[in-house]
Formats: sequence, structure tokens, C-alpha cells
Amino acid sequence: MRNFKDNEFLKIFRRMVYWEWYTDVNTTKLFLHCLLMANWKDGRWRGIEYKRGQFFTSLDSLSKETGLTIQEVRTALEHLTSTNEVTCETTNRYTLISVVSFDKYQGEQQAEQQTNNKRINKQSTSDQHANQQQNKNIKNNKNNKEIEEEIDPIFLPEPDDLSEDETPSFWKDDDGGDEE
Repeated sequence: MRNFKDNEFLKIFRRMVYWEWYTDVNTTKLFLHCLLMANWKDGRWRGIEYKRGQFFTSLDSLSKETGLTIQEVRTALEHLTSTNEVTCETTNRYTLISVVSFDKYQGEQQAEQQTNNKRINKQSTSDQHANQQQNKNIKNNKNNKEIEEEIDPIFLPEPDDLSEDETPSFWKDDDGGDEE
């Protein structure tokens, strides 16, 4: 069996519970195995081209990999081919299984778009955070300067003791009136 990386995954739709073969354990198991084993991109194996959604195997390999008997594998493959879930091309050397709607199940464009969206969102979130931090720093520097200019460190008068012109800005509302 092939080695898989930790970051390789498979999408399974919840509506699969309504699939006609879902209650047939052997057929469901074999179909999930086909989805897991199908290649996610085009390639070559022993000089033979294969497409995305296809993989090379044998009845014996499928039996060993799934724990089903060869007869159970044959029956499950018959179920899957009868409803056009998979196609099988058998030679004396191998069987090429194609998951017919692989793109529907594992849409490559959709996966790429999600990856790009995540990258864009991460970048814009990072940019927003940097802009917010920069604005906060500018505002803090401006406020600190105003406070330093307006506060006498020795004497801090009460707001009622000052005329409107003398009231420090940090005691005023945004509209210019006193906070009280």
C-alpha cells in the first residue's frame, strides 16, 4: 500500500448516508477505499498514463487492503460499476479503477480556491492588524504629547476651577463639552 503524508486528506459529503449502497458495508468500504487510493493528479505508472481519480490495483490487492474476500470485492465492484460510481479496465497484469465523479467528490479547483482564499484572508487580516497597530501607536503618541503639554505635573486643577478655554482636552467630550 502507498505511503501518505499527514497533510493529505479526503472530502466526504454527509449526504453520502443517503447513497443507495451506504447500507451495504462491503460496497461502502470498497468505494471509500477507491476514493482514498485514487490519484489526485495525472501521472505515469510503469510507462502507462493515468488520470486524476484513477489507480492501478488487482482483486488480490483490494482483498488484502480492505479485508474483504475476493468474492466480496468482485460483488462490491459489480455494485459500483452498475451504478456508474467506478469503471474497471482489467488486463492480465493489473486493473485500472476510475472513480467516475472524482472531481465532484474532490474538486481540485474548489480546493485551490479555498487555499487561495485562506492565503488572501490571512494576508488581509495580517495587514489589518498591522494597520490597526500603526494607527494605535500614532494615536497614543499624539495623546501622550497632548497630555504632556496640558498637564502640569505639580498642580492638576479640577474641571470646575477652569474656564471653558482652560479645560484640558482629555476632560472634554468629542463634541468639545465637559464630560459631566
